[in-house]
Amino acid sequence: MPLRTSQGSLDCGQSHHSRFNRKGLLWPKRRSEFYSMSETLETLEFKSNLVFSKNPIPRHAKALNGSTRTLVLFSQTFNHPHLDEYVDEVLFSESIVITACEFLEQNASSAAQAVTLLGATSPPSFALEVFVKCEGETRFRRLCQPFLYSHSSSNVLEVEAVVTNHLVVRGSYRSLSLVIYGNTAEDLGQFNIEFDDNSLRNLVGSAEEKLEDLPLALHSTNLTIEESISSLNALSIPVAPLDISTEVKRFLQLLFKILELSNLGDAVHKAVSTVVSAASSFVTSELHYATDSEKNLTWGKSKSGEELHGVIGEAREELLQLYKVFQHELGNGSADLSAECTFLDFEADMVNSKELVDMFSQCFNFRGDSSNLGHHQLSQKEHVVLGLSVALFLCSGRESCFHFVSSGGMEQLAHIFCHDKPNSTATTLLLLGVLEQATRYSIGCEGFFGWWPREDENVPNGTSEGYSQLLKLLLQKPRHDVASLATYVLHRLRFYEFASRYECAVLSVLGGLPAVGRVTSVTLDMLIMLNLNSKGSWSVGLVYLLMQKLINSHGPIEDPSPVARASRTLILGQTEGLLSYKATSTLIASSNCCFSNMDIDLHLLELLKERGFLPLSAALLSSSTLRSEVGHAMNVFMDIASSIEAIIFSLLFCRSGLIFLLNHPELSATVINALGVVMIPQEVGMIVRVHLRVVNAIDRLLTSTPNSEEFLWLLWELCGLSRSDCGQQALLALGYFPEAVSVLIEALHSVKESEPDAKISGVLPLNLAISHSAAEILEVIVTDSTAFSLSSWIGHALEIHRALLSSSPGSNRKDAPIRLLEWIDAGVVYHKNGATGLLRYAAVLASGGDAHLTSTSILVSDLTDVENAVGDSSSGSDINVMETLGKFISEKSFDGVTLRDSSVAQLTTAFRILAFISENSTVAAALYDDGAIAVIYAVLVNCRFMLERSSNSYDYLVDEGTECNSTSDLLLERNREQSLVDLLVPSLVLLINLLQKLQVGLKI
Repeated sequence: MPLRTSQGSLDCGQSHHSRFNRKGLLWPKRRSEFYSMSETLETLEFKSNLVFSKNPIPRHAKALNGSTRTLVLFSQTFNHPHLDEYVDEVLFSESIVITACEFLEQNASSAAQAVTLLGATSPPSFALEVFVKCEGETRFRRLCQPFLYSHSSSNVLEVEAVVTNHLVVRGSYRSLSLVIYGNTAEDLGQFNIEFDDNSLRNLVGSAEEKLEDLPLALHSTNLTIEESISSLNALSIPVAPLDISTEVKRFLQLLFKILELSNLGDAVHKAVSTVVSAASSFVTSELHYATDSEKNLTWGKSKSGEELHGVIGEAREELLQLYKVFQHELGNGSADLSAECTFLDFEADMVNSKELVDMFSQCFNFRGDSSNLGHHQLSQKEHVVLGLSVALFLCSGRESCFHFVSSGGMEQLAHIFCHDKPNSTATTLLLLGVLEQATRYSIGCEGFFGWWPREDENVPNGTSEGYSQLLKLLLQKPRHDVASLATYVLHRLRFYEFASRYECAVLSVLGGLPAVGRVTSVTLDMLIMLNLNSKGSWSVGLVYLLMQKLINSHGPIEDPSPVARASRTLILGQTEGLLSYKATSTLIASSNCCFSNMDIDLHLLELLKERGFLPLSAALLSSSTLRSEVGHAMNVFMDIASSIEAIIFSLLFCRSGLIFLLNHPELSATVINALGVVMIPQEVGMIVRVHLRVVNAIDRLLTSTPNSEEFLWLLWELCGLSRSDCGQQALLALGYFPEAVSVLIEALHSVKESEPDAKISGVLPLNLAISHSAAEILEVIVTDSTAFSLSSWIGHALEIHRALLSSSPGSNRKDAPIRLLEWIDAGVVYHKNGATGLLRYAAVLASGGDAHLTSTSILVSDLTDVENAVGDSSSGSDINVMETLGKFISEKSFDGVTLRDSSVAQLTTAFRILAFISENSTVAAALYDDGAIAVIYAVLVNCRFMLERSSNSYDYLVDEGTECNSTSDLLLERNREQSLVDLLVPSLVLLINLLQKLQVGLKI
C-alpha cells in the first residue's frame, strides 16, 4: 500500500539550508543556525541543487503503470558529498499537477517502465519532507506530513492533486533519487476539474485525516510540553509498601503468642536469637541497597522486599519449631498436632497493623520501669534488642509505621538514644536501622523531630533531642558502618526539615497574595523577610539552595580510614594481570570526571512528593501577581525561580529524577511552562522538554515489539532528537537505562548476513532501517567524551562488535554502523588485551600504521585476530613498534604523520579509556613503565602536524586571490579539525595524570 499522509502548511518546524558565497559556491550554514518558516520563504530561491525543468512536458510520455492520465514529469538523483541535512528543489517552466512522488532505493528501478533512472538513495532510512509553492502564493506549503523514508515502506508517495511549479524536498541524506508523476496544468480539463483561485491556494492545505491517527514520529515537532510527555508504563521507581506483608504479620503474631507463655526456659532466648538474626539480616541488606541507589533502581521494584520475605519465612519456621519443642517439654503427647492447631487458630484470626502495634506497646516500654519487659526471663539487653527488632519490622510499611509513631514509638527510640545509650555496635546499628526505615515516610520524620501531631502546616519551633543525639554519635567518631548509616539518616531528616519549611513558607506567601492588584505591604515584607533569612524565618531561596545541595549529595559514603583508602588505590587479587580489563574497567565509573554515576535517594523524592514540591512550585511560579512585581520583590521572585530551575535540572541528570518528573506529567509540565515564562533564556523549557521526550520514547521502546514498524518509529524519533545539540545531550540519558541500551544492541542484530532470503520475503528493508537507526543512536553515546557514557557501553563492546559484524551495514563508508565500528574498536582491544594491549594498539595507530600490522583493514574485524595480533605481549611486532617509536622520539626524527579519519576515532576512544583509568596511581605507574609517554608524544606531534597543514586551507578567507576548496572539502576539513581536538583532550589528560603520579612518587 502506498504511504498516505495528511497535509499541512509550511508554518511550523525549522529548516537547515545552504546559501551562495561570494565565489558562487554553496556554503552550508552551521547546524546551530536555523531559519524560521518566515525566513524560509525568502531564502528558498537560494538552495542547493536547484534544478530547472525548462523543456516542455511531453504530451505523450508513457505514464505510471501504463495509464495515459499520469505522466512522468521529472526523474533525477540529487547527490551530495556526505551525509547531512539538505534542501533540494525542482523548478518547472510551467504549472504542473503533482499526483505522486517516487523515491528509488539503491540499485532499484522505477515502477514506471519509461523511467531509466537507477535508484541511488542513501542511507536506507531517514526523515523526509516535501513542500510546494502554488502560483500566486508567497508561502511554501507541505505537500504531505513529514515521513520516514525506508525500504520497509512503499516507495511511491501518493498525494492529493496540487497545482504548482516549484517543489522542494528536505531531509537528512547523502543522495536522493526522485521521480515526480502528474500532468501539466493545461491537461486539467481531461479530468473535468474546475479550480478557482481560492481552491488552488487551499487544496494543498486540506487535511481530512486526523493527526492522531499518524505515528508519533510524523507529528509536528512544535508540540507543547503537555503534548510531548506522558505517564510511564515500563519504567518505574520502587514504591514503599502501604503496609507490612501478611508474612510479617503472621511472624510477629506468632512471636507475641510465644511471649505470652510462661516458663519458656531456654526457648525464649532461642526465640530472641531467631528474631534478632532476621532483623540483622534485614538491616544489612537494606543498608547495602539504600547506599547503592544505582543497583536499587535497576530492579524497577525493591528486591529487598523479596529478601525480607525469605528471611521472615525461615524465622517463622524456626519459631514454630520452638513452639513445638516447648509443647513437647510440657509433656503434651500430641505436641505437633497441638502446635499446628494452635498456630492455625491464631493464623485464621490474623490481626491488623494497629493491633500488632498495640501488642508491641504492651510488651515493650523503654521509657517505663524495668518490670514492663517483653518476657520476665529476658535481660534488659535482650529486651532492648528484641524490642528494636520488632520495631524494625513494624516500621517497614507505611500504615504500620503510622500506628507505631502515633503510639509514641519514636519517643521510645529517642529515649534509648538519650538514656539507655546502646553499649554495642550491633545494637546501635539496629537502632539506626529502625530510624532509617521510619524516616522513609513523612510520619516517621515528624515523629522523630517531635512535630507529630501537627495542628497546621506551620513547622513547630524548638529542637529535636533525637536529632541532637545523632549528631553527638557522629562526633564520637564511631565505626564506618555506624557513621555511614547515621549520616544517611541525618541527611534525610535535614532534607525533610527544609522541604517542610519550604512548604510552610510558600503557603504563607500564596495565602497573603491579593485577589486583584499588587501585593500588599505585609506580603511584600513577608517576601523580603523570607529572602533576608531573618531570625525566626526561613528564606525560600536559601531552602531551595540547601535542597539542591542535599539532592546532589547522593551516593555511598566512602570509608576515610587509611586501610580503606589504600584498598581503593591498590588493585589486588586479579589473576588476569594488573592492567587487564577485569582489573581496571571499574575505574572508569569511579573516575573523578564521572559526575552522573549515582542516583538520587528514592526516599528523598518520595518525601519531596509528600511535601508537595511540584504543585507548590507550580502555584508560586504561575502567580500573575508575583510576575507583575518590580524592584526588590521581583528580584526575590527571580531568585526563587532560579533555585527551582536548578532543582529541576538536577532531576534531569539521574534516572530516579527523570522518572519522578514523568510520574507527574501534568505538574511537571506546569512547572516547566512557568519557568519558560519567567526565566531568561527561555530555552530552559525546551531543554527539559527534550529530556523528558527522550525518556518517554525509551519507555515506549521497552514495551514495543522488536523489529516492528512501531519499534522503527520510536528509533526514528530518537534519531531525530539526536540531530540537535540539545537532543544529543538528552540522548545521553540512555546511560541511566541499561535495559534500553540492551534493546538497542539487540536491534543491531536485526539484519544478518545469514538471512539470504530476507530480501525476497521483504523483511530485510525494515530490519535494515532498524539496524541503522539503532547504530545512529548508540553512536551518540559511544562518541561522548564523558566517563559516564563510556562506562555505560564499554561492558557491551564485544557484543556490539559481534552485532555489527553480523549485520549488513551497506556500502556507504559513512553509514552509522561503520562509524560505530570505528569508535568501539579500541573497546574490543581493551576487553581482550587490557590496558597494555590498548597502549600498544595506540602506538601502532600513532605511528601511522595498521592496528593489525599485517592486515589492510584498520578495524578489528575478527576477535581471533585481535587476540593474536593486537596487544599480545608475546608479539614481537608490537614490541618492535614500541621500540621503533621510542627510537624515533629519542632521536628527534619523528615529525608526525597524517592519520586516517578512522585512526583518529580509534585513538580517541583508546585515550579516553587510558585517561580515566590512569587516575589510579597503580595503573598510572604501570602505563608509564610500558612507555605511555612516548605514545602520547607521537599523538601530540601528529595532531600538530595535521592542524598546521589544515590551517593553510583557510587562507582564502583573507586573500581574495586565493582559490578556495569545494564546500564538501571545507566541511570535511572542519570536522577533521574537531576530531583532532577531541583526540587532544584525553591525550593531555592522560599526560597530566601520569606526570602528577610521577611527581608524587618522586616526593615520596
